[in-house]
Amino acid sequence: MGTNNWTKEKLGKYLKEGRGQGIGKDYLPWNYTYNYSSKGRVSRIYGLKTNRVHHLHSDNQYRAFLLFEFNSSVIDIRESFPLLDVDEVIDDKEDLRFDKFLDKETKEPYLLTTNFLLTVKDANGEEKDIARTVKNTTELKRKITFEKLEIERRYWQHKGIDWKVITEKQLPRQLAKNIEWIRETLLVGSEGELDKDERSVAMMRFILENDELPLKELLKIFDKKEGLQKGSGLFLFRYLIAKKELAIDLTKRIDLESKVNNLLL
Repeated sequence: MGTNNWTKEKLGKYLKEGRGQGIGKDYLPWNYTYNYSSKGRVSRIYGLKTNRVHHLHSDNQYRAFLLFEFNSSVIDIRESFPLLDVDEVIDDKEDLRFDKFLDKETKEPYLLTTNFLLTVKDANGEEKDIARTVKNTTELKRKITFEKLEIERRYWQHKGIDWKVITEKQLPRQLAKNIEWIRETLLVGSEGELDKDERSVAMMRFILENDELPLKELLKIFDKKEGLQKGSGLFLFRYLIAKKELAIDLTKRIDLESKVNNLLL
C-alpha cells in the first residue's frame, strides 16, 4: 500500500489535526499542496485577509484566490473545504455515483471537497457563506467531473448555500496579474525603509496635480522631488491602487507610457 492511499487511519488523522475546521487564521484546509500530486502548478500564498498561508492546487485556483481576496465584500476564504457530513446532508443520493470516488486499493471513499467556501458581507453588513468550485473547461468534458459536481451541487443546495462553478473564462489573466502586482505592496516589510502610508499621501496629491503627464515621467519626477530611491514612486502608485484609493482599469495592461488622466477611472 502506497503512502498516498486513502485509509480510515488517514481520515482519523486529518480530523484529529483539525483539517477543514476553524475560520480566518485558524482554518486548516483539508488538502495541503504536499498531500498529493497535482496536474497543475501548486501555490502557497500568504492571505492578507486571513493572516495565514493558503494552499492552492492549480493556476486557476490561484487566480480565483487573487480575485476573491481583492473583492471588498469577501471577508474570509477557506480553500479545500471538506464535505464532512455529505451522507447526512444529501437525502436524495440513490442516483449519485459515490462509488466512483473510492481509493482503488483500499476501497475507502475519498472525502470530497469544494475548492472555496467564502464568507461575504452584503451591502447591509450581513454575513453569509457562498461556495465556489474552480474547474478548467476541458475538465467539464469528463463524466466523472459531472458526477462530483452533482454531489457538490446537491450538498450545498441542501445546506442553503449559494454554489457556482467557475472556469478560466471567469478568471481574466490580466486582472489577476495586475492584482498580484499591486498586492505585493500590502505585505509587511515590502516597503523596506519607505514610509508608505505617509509618502502615499504626497504621491496622491502629486498625481492629482500632474495627471496630464505620462505615468513614467511623473514617477521619475516624484522620486527626484521627494529625494527617494528610484522605483519608490512606482511602489507608492501600486500601493494606492491596492488600497483602492486610486482607481484604474485593472482588466487592462498598465502602460507606464500612458498619461495618468487616461489611466484613472
